[in-house]
Amino acid sequence: MRQWFVVNTKPKNENRASHNLANAGYDVLNPKLRVRKYREGRFVDVIEAMFPNYIFTKFHAIDDYHMVKYARGVNKIVTFGGKMVPLQEEFIDFIRGRLVDGVARVEKKRFKKGEKVFIKDGPFKGLGGIFERELEGEERAMILLEGINFYAKMVIDADLIAAP
Repeated sequence: MRQWFVVNTKPKNENRASHNLANAGYDVLNPKLRVRKYREGRFVDVIEAMFPNYIFTKFHAIDDYHMVKYARGVNKIVTFGGKMVPLQEEFIDFIRGRLVDGVARVEKKRFKKGEKVFIKDGPFKGLGGIFERELEGEERAMILLEGINFYAKMVIDADLIAAP
């Protein structure tokens, strides 16, 4: 009977291992995340592995072990206490239910008015402030930037702020 197991891939080889195992006839789940990252002064959408260096593969623990373990891109099959532990089908269904075309989107943290925040990237990195409000129709927020004995209103990309 085929069951789902966690497979550890070689670094940055999730796609390669998934492709090779799928071509060999195995069910494979290689979930991805769409995240916004700040690079070179601007935000870009990036699709990356949800679980870096890990994929999920459905196979027969005894009959298919050798084929899965030695597939290109695979490092090892994950064990606990020296034994392979199958995953529940519900866990795989839970992950699949959150994917659209194999990709999930990270929900942004919502701040409350008056909440202390700090700027985590960009030219004002490290400065603190107080969250004022989100700006409608934009991925931007207004914060009160803390200065010495004063606060200045500032509009900034919402992805650049975080809770302390």
